[in-house]
Amino acid sequence: MNELSTPASSYVVGRRAVAEAFASGTTIEKILVAYGIDEATMQWLRSEARKRDVVCSTMDRRKFNDLERSLGLAVNDAQGVIALRAAREPLTLDELLEQAAAHEAEPLLVVLDGITDPHNLGAIARSAQGAGVFGMILPTKFSAPITPTAVKASAGALETLPVAKVARVSETLKHCKKLGWNVVGTALPATSEYAEDVYGGPTIIVIGSEGEGLHPSVRALCDHVVQIPMYGAVESLNASVAAAIVMFEARKHRRQRQ
Repeated sequence: MNELSTPASSYVVGRRAVAEAFASGTTIEKILVAYGIDEATMQWLRSEARKRDVVCSTMDRRKFNDLERSLGLAVNDAQGVIALRAAREPLTLDELLEQAAAHEAEPLLVVLDGITDPHNLGAIARSAQGAGVFGMILPTKFSAPITPTAVKASAGALETLPVAKVARVSETLKHCKKLGWNVVGTALPATSEYAEDVYGGPTIIVIGSEGEGLHPSVRALCDHVVQIPMYGAVESLNASVAAAIVMFEARKHRRQRQ
């Protein structure tokens, strides 16, 4: 993940500044901790991060020092701690579902399960907005943060696309299914081809990572699992490309039913 391309205003630098950001209610996406920092001095910060479902990621010392320099800091000015400020305030799950239901009778949402590359996150958001997907659901852990890098890759879509953050994708899907949402996952082996009309009613499309795909607990909750047939030597598509194809297919079937 290239954090060096994001502006300095997106960062909170130093342990005290991060603590003050937590105290003031600032939404933090992720905390970067330089490798080798004395863990005894980090216990309180890590504890506060866990309470807020904020990931603390250990960063190679050389890369951390490069990040300090890119922000105009001297090496060690950050005391080994730099936090990524959220590009925008996320919604709660219930807020997103309520807004989606008010928007149209058969809304579309997309859930990302294990997408950790901010460029993929941004590309999926861009396609989601283009396909008329109402909003996006992201896990607080094992997900790319919404940094300016992701916003740039989204061509600005992440500035306007409603986004909710959730602790667990599986629990979220269980809740949504009880409310009548249809869940369509993208993975192999599949139960349907993506071109089949399995997108009826309020639908959540779940996109898994390119390496591991959908987590088993998430896959088990899908009403349908779709695949995109491949005809060449390449066995799979980039996650953002696959997501775009499936989201636009879902929108096509909605147009045909109108």
